[in-house]
Amino acid sequence: MNKVVNTYLMQSTALVLLLTLIATAYLWLRGDGAQMAGPLGIVVVFQLVACWAYGLVWKSVVSSSTASLPTFYLAASGFRMFVAIVVVMAFLFMNEDKQVIRFFVIAFLFFYFLILIYDTLFFVKVEKKIQQKG
Repeated sequence: MNKVVNTYLMQSTALVLLLTLIATAYLWLRGDGAQMAGPLGIVVVFQLVACWAYGLVWKSVVSSSTASLPTFYLAASGFRMFVAIVVVMAFLFMNEDKQVIRFFVIAFLFFYFLILIYDTLFFVKVEKKIQQKG
């Protein structure tokens, strides 16, 4: 399982960094790079922490009981969504610039949904391998 977790951590980190490069290039082309660096940083840190926490907790759950995985997937997704809502709401309350808020929400959703799709595809593939072995 260490190999699976390491693969997930490497690939999810690479995906976040790729999305960051795309967003940064877009911002610098628009000329908004300096103003939007802070909001983009919050998005990136959130996604990296969420991916690493997800991977490490998944490893712990698999080590203790593979029967608990369906519950883990549901609980982890719900918890990630709850924390995402808290982060977005906190950002909204702390900022007044509508352009910055708009960028933050769009970037946050863009990253969130792409990572969600990646997580789903990755762990469906892993679950199929687990089912085949078991």
